[in-house]
Amino acid sequence: MNKILSIIFIAAIGLMTASCDSNTITNPSQVVFPDSNVSYRAHVLPLLSLSCAYVGCHNDESAAGNLRLTSYSSMFQHAGLIIPTKPDNSVLIQTIEGTLPHRATFYQEFNANQKKGMRVWVLEGARNN
Repeated sequence: MNKILSIIFIAAIGLMTASCDSNTITNPSQVVFPDSNVSYRAHVLPLLSLSCAYVGCHNDESAAGNLRLTSYSSMFQHAGLIIPTKPDNSVLIQTIEGTLPHRATFYQEFNANQKKGMRVWVLEGARNN
């Protein structure tokens, strides 16, 4: 019985250690996009969550400009924000790339990789993947 309890205890410690993953993204600069096959869940959502969807901006409570960037479905409730396969016509891409002004007093700058990655995501159909 003690041997079984020891195995369970060791397994539980292993699970707790695995859940303390140091790969957790806590800063927008940590979001790095691949050249293709951009993932909404792995790239787009973390970037937007850390850069745009926080209190006072585009989270569910504040919804600045009546725009929520907290989920895939909420982004498509805002006409023209994202037009799959057409990044030049998508307001989100125009704003990120700076061709359309952003009216906020505080605005998160996106690096070249993030701008290109967001553009590629839209070019690839803005999939919920």
